[in-house]
Amino acid sequence: MATFTTRWFLASAPASVRSARHRAVDQLRAWGYQFDQDVAGTFALLVSEVVTNAVLHGKGDLLTLAMVARGQEVFVEVLDASNVAPSRREADPQDEGGRGMFLVDALASTWGIHPTPRGKAVWLTYALPEQPIPARGRRRAELLASLIRRARPRIHIGTSPVPSALP
Repeated sequence: MATFTTRWFLASAPASVRSARHRAVDQLRAWGYQFDQDVAGTFALLVSEVVTNAVLHGKGDLLTLAMVARGQEVFVEVLDASNVAPSRREADPQDEGGRGMFLVDALASTWGIHPTPRGKAVWLTYALPEQPIPARGRRRAELLASLIRRARPRIHIGTSPVPSALP
């Protein structure tokens, strides 16, 4: 089973979020992964949320976005220069933001945070479907059902399934 890795350095700026999500989805396709728009949208949303969190709450002028794919699992890691860990919280209905890590917790297979010599890394894993892609409406219903079932946070503090120092 092949392992694919890549890393990008991004400006710590709002414009980097759009670039990051498009690069991430395009990279999976370049590695030969096939998936429908629902899967692409969910993966892009996850990348968007962790990059946005680093842009808004991190420190420094640069971010690092790393991806590792092996089999049907994709590992994503965003490094910034802040040592302040993001937290999962439930935003009030009138809040315009504050739902990012809640979405990551709901949609990622696992996620976590670990310190680095220059700040922190926020990582997540996402399982790409192995089965034939379900119909669009069925996928949305399955996604909603999985969100309802996931009441327990799946966060790991201080550990990562893949080391930050990617080759």
